[in-house]
Amino acid sequence: MLHVRVGDVLMFGASGGHLLEGETAVELLGVFTTGILSDDSRVLSPLGPPTNILFRALQSGQARIEVIRGDPWQAIPHRHEIAIVVAV
Repeated sequence: MLHVRVGDVLMFGASGGHLLEGETAVELLGVFTTGILSDDSRVLSPLGPPTNILFRALQSGQARIEVIRGDPWQAIPHRHEIAIVVAV
């Protein structure tokens, strides 16, 4: 069980995931791929699967999320359920 406070942002190194329950307490902000800024201010994004998933604690309550790690196209994904308690 993970204890967090309202306003905390949780980042997991993962290729996917979703909110299983508790959508009033925690929201999924998205799944992201790391990018690099070039010398001429262009964003260079590597090819490959997403590398991070972000969740935000919205209000007091409980939630359950699933974080999925591994290459989504080549390997069997590793799924991890995490219980979250959000306090003020």
